[in-house]
Amino acid sequence: MKLFSLRLTTLKSKLYAIVFASFVVRVVAFFMLPNTPSSLGPDEGTYGAAANWTALGKPAAEFPAFGAALYQSGRSLLLPAALFNKIGLNPLNSVRLTATIYGFLLVCLIVTIILKTTLKHIKFAEFIDQNPGIFFSLFLIFVLLPSQFVWSILGLRESATQFWTISSFSLLFLILHLNKKASLLATCGFIFSIILTFSARPQVGWVLGVTLLLYLLVRIRNRIARLLIPITALGIFFGYTATVGLSIEVSETYEAKRESTTSVPPTSVASPSKVIVQPSKSRKPTASPTASPTASPTASPTASPTASPTASPTASPISTTGDEQNASKLCNFNGQRVELNDINYLCESRIEKKTIVDLKNPGSAVIDQADAIPVKHEGNKVGAASAIKTQDCPLAGNSRLETYSCIAYRAPYTTFVFLFRPMFGADVKSSSSLFAAVENVFWLTASLFVIVMLIRNRRLAFFSALVPSLIFFSIYSVGAGAYEGNMGTAFRHKSLILWVVLLLLASTIVATQQRKAERDGISGSSQE
Repeated sequence: MKLFSLRLTTLKSKLYAIVFASFVVRVVAFFMLPNTPSSLGPDEGTYGAAANWTALGKPAAEFPAFGAALYQSGRSLLLPAALFNKIGLNPLNSVRLTATIYGFLLVCLIVTIILKTTLKHIKFAEFIDQNPGIFFSLFLIFVLLPSQFVWSILGLRESATQFWTISSFSLLFLILHLNKKASLLATCGFIFSIILTFSARPQVGWVLGVTLLLYLLVRIRNRIARLLIPITALGIFFGYTATVGLSIEVSETYEAKRESTTSVPPTSVASPSKVIVQPSKSRKPTASPTASPTASPTASPTASPTASPTASPTASPISTTGDEQNASKLCNFNGQRVELNDINYLCESRIEKKTIVDLKNPGSAVIDQADAIPVKHEGNKVGAASAIKTQDCPLAGNSRLETYSCIAYRAPYTTFVFLFRPMFGADVKSSSSLFAAVENVFWLTASLFVIVMLIRNRRLAFFSALVPSLIFFSIYSVGAGAYEGNMGTAFRHKSLILWVVLLLLASTIVATQQRKAERDGISGSSQE
């Protein structure tokens, strides 16, 4: 007797089955991962430590080695991970669980968009009906491609970055092509996705923002596009604001106050300048802003300039003089006594806090990101076994124009390296580089197929819907190629654009079928 019968006869049931399989595989993989950072993602340990630091409520600016920069550029991963850490998971499992959830939610998001698209676009539904094998193969590649799957379960930013980036494009597609209206929920989700893309990886946030603005400006005649332009700009602004350097500069200064005693020292005869520093044994250095300014346990400061013969010396409340300023320079810790020109002074600490916000004009911020590309490229090469050789540039110089000219000059080489290397041969130096070289065979084959079919067909199916993703693919490939300094990191960051490659494959296949159908129709009509 059958306890249940599972029939995968409809598109929805098959997609749900893949979603369920993805969930099971992710759960199993989560418990099979080692208790130490993976060799494929050694940065897991750093993100785990940052999540734990955040969970403890410690200031982000004091995080060892990275300061506030890592927290500000990784909130999308670190804040959920910190929550998991608070409820009992260890730091490493916290970031891994967060990445795993992002990866699973991305699969659910894409399934939702596919089902909605089949209801609104007949050609897309026909493509699935006529090519079920091709469609499900492409979808399974996205869900279970080794590198794509690995980066979505390791405690790295890749999973969060990919989810919020694709979420932004999905909501744009939903607003412009499916619903053809900007509902409040979809618009808020669109802004939210842009902001959280910045909080996952700011560089990707800038590429996403520039892409969306360029596309919407091209379609400015469309009423909805005109509405989305200020909304996108708002998302970019808030996303950028959330990632700027916000720090509190704490400084401790000392102020020497003249002590008053019962006997006033004679002032009629000038004496040579004399400096004596007398450390107080009853005081220890302290940086606390609430430290007591008294010089001894029994002494009590008073506001009166006079005192009885038996009173302990106290700090005088008179305003700071030139001598007091000079005496302040002799202070090393709170409560210290110093003597200058036969006059005693008591050192008091002053804690000053200044908030520094590195907020710039967004245009200047974009220029700063571009200016930093050569420096980041060289920095990413340090200590890397798969460092990318920097191509010589005949236009090299110190000016901004020369820097940008060299980036453009090297772009063909750096983009090719980013997309297709490491390759079999000299690039393979470890098991991880071999893993990448095997997968890059797919990337190279898929790219050649798209290029050949595009030249042959002179068209792309669903082109209007693909334009935003194609702009993003182009800018990101060139920018990341110039930015990356080693092939290992480049291979990991490349997973962000896998979905665009798969869309291009589907588009060229449909365009090829359309061209074939047109030729068959022309041939049939001519025979008649």
